[in-house]
Amino acid sequence: MAWSRDKYGHSANTIARNLSVVSAAFRFGKRVVVIRDGLGNEQEIQLLDMAPDVVTQAPRVAELLNLPAPTPREWLPTYEEFARFIETIDKRKENLFRFVILALNTWARPQTVLDFRDNETTVNRRFGTIDLNPPGRRQTIKYRPKIRLTDNLRGWLDLWAKDEIGDGQERAPMMWDGAPITAIKRTFVRHAEEAGLPNFTPGTIRHFMATMVRRQKPPVDKEQRDVWLGHDEKRTANSYESFDPDYLADCMQATENVIAELQKHTKRPLFACKVRARGHFEVVEGGRKSA
Repeated sequence: MAWSRDKYGHSANTIARNLSVVSAAFRFGKRVVVIRDGLGNEQEIQLLDMAPDVVTQAPRVAELLNLPAPTPREWLPTYEEFARFIETIDKRKENLFRFVILALNTWARPQTVLDFRDNETTVNRRFGTIDLNPPGRRQTIKYRPKIRLTDNLRGWLDLWAKDEIGDGQERAPMMWDGAPITAIKRTFVRHAEEAGLPNFTPGTIRHFMATMVRRQKPPVDKEQRDVWLGHDEKRTANSYESFDPDYLADCMQATENVIAELQKHTKRPLFACKVRARGHFEVVEGGRKSA
């Protein structure tokens, strides 16, 4: 900790994040795992029989190093500022727009949004749910919950599906050069600076939604908000509850309301309009039919 502070001037938050990686490595080392060697033989391996506890809480790091206590994020865009960010996204940055739409509807962390795939495992259109934890990923402290599929996102997914390439787990709304994109931060930050919003980061959208939903009337209770954010692992893990039509219904409606409010401040459509096929019609005039 002292080395990070003295050599690189890292903050308590940065040091804590780095130590969380070290802690995860130690935990992995203590586990018994099965590996396959070059000859195809499977062996049980345990790298460590013991490991030290690692401090991963930023307040505790600050206390130990006599650093300023971490402060919560204070800056959030107004509806007008967020709208300006969206309004200035041109067609060349379609993936950035799709990232924003996904983040608004899911309140998810940036990496979770990037990992999103529109397939039957993730999106259950029949029951209207989304499982943000992809197949094969072990749940971590950054829990990825199962939430409701908003009407807004359903509309966009149906529209984007026409443009998606790839199949199975690799089909993604955000693609580049035939493959799902794996990073958005540089594009996002550069666009935010061009829009005059240097404090706007990919993670800001999650905080924006969590804050604006709290201000909705009637208010959404903390229990539902925690489940949607992935802060309540025990309740989120109840897979049967997610089939209930009332599951996170208040959160879902509040999300739709916030996006609708944001739409008032930007000309760019935030709701995917379903274009209906033009039906045949006849006009009867003067006793004669004309199509």
